Amino acid sequence: MSPLAKNLVFPIRSNSLEFYSLSSLQIFIIIFVVIALIIFFVVNNRSKNIPTDTEAFNSALKALINGKKDEAYHLLREIISKDSNNIDAYLLLGDIVREKDVKQAIKIHQTVVLRPQISKIKKIEAHKALSKDFLKDGNTARAKEELNNIISMESSNKWALLKLKDIATENKNWKEALKHEKKLMNVDISHKKNDESMLNYYIAMDYKSKDKTNNYVKYLEKSANAANIYPESALELARHNKDNADIAISYYKLYAKHKPSQRTMVYNKIENILFDNQQYDEVEGLYRNLLENDFDGFALNRLVDILLEKNEVMDANELVDRFMKSNYSCHSIRLNKLKLDSESFDLRKSISSLCNEMIKDEIIK
Repeated sequence: MSPLAKNLVFPIRSNSLEFYSLSSLQIFIIIFVVIALIIFFVVNNRSKNIPTDTEAFNSALKALINGKKDEAYHLLREIISKDSNNIDAYLLLGDIVREKDVKQAIKIHQTVVLRPQISKIKKIEAHKALSKDFLKDGNTARAKEELNNIISMESSNKWALLKLKDIATENKNWKEALKHEKKLMNVDISHKKNDESMLNYYIAMDYKSKDKTNNYVKYLEKSANAANIYPESALELARHNKDNADIAISYYKLYAKHKPSQRTMVYNKIENILFDNQQYDEVEGLYRNLLENDFDGFALNRLVDILLEKNEVMDANELVDRFMKSNYSCHSIRLNKLKLDSESFDLRKSISSLCNEMIKDEIIK
């Protein structure tokens, strides 16, 4: 062997163990990273495809808003099957069920109330839901119990106080209604400002139940003279003064002004009073005065009928044409134009009845 060959050194063999050792470490790291990445992407993709409870609940709310109650119902059932502690899902599920099966809604909401570890806010919501269930079921006594449960936990709960007052009012329990009204005025400044007239109305009705007529009338008049009038006080005064036509009519007009949705009933009451007192011309004057200040479909319809009864067709046409120019699209005006174009008494009568019913139901103006 040549000297040159003897001096040559090949490090491959001497470093082979180090190479293999390093390669194994690298392979281990690579395998570990790859597995970690695979797990990450699998979990990440799965979380994107499977909604969280919050997302599912929001989807249920959206479905409910869009009128898809069945879809919302199934979404909520899925949430509850995964998480039986989801109170919001139970409450909303009960609300959906209430329309079709109020007994089942009661059971659902009662399971929430009976839970030992539930926040005060959620418990109030559950009692609120139950009160709605019992009202829907016609069980006023149980509804009151649930509302009083809310008050025992939160004495200033405006919603519960309003509901209790409404129940008392419907039952003509004026003393109780007055009690709740006073509480409402204490807890809500805006309520006090707007409902002082209502308070006086309840005081008046309480006196009426005790046959204390003077105080009854005193507080009714006080209520009716308020800046923000509670309309029922005007209606009550109109009924109280039924033997005095002028006073009764003035209060009926006041009621119609502040509660226009009831004006058809009011105008019929006024007509009856005027006819009973043989003040026939005053009926026409009533509707002419109403139309001088503002357009009113019922007033127009009745005035056209009165003019047709008097065979004053030209005046009726002029009246309708005047309003047609300014408000052609109004259905009550167009119906009266159609009525005038017909010579048939039966058709005219049918159109008048249709117009009155549509105005009463607030379908047209």
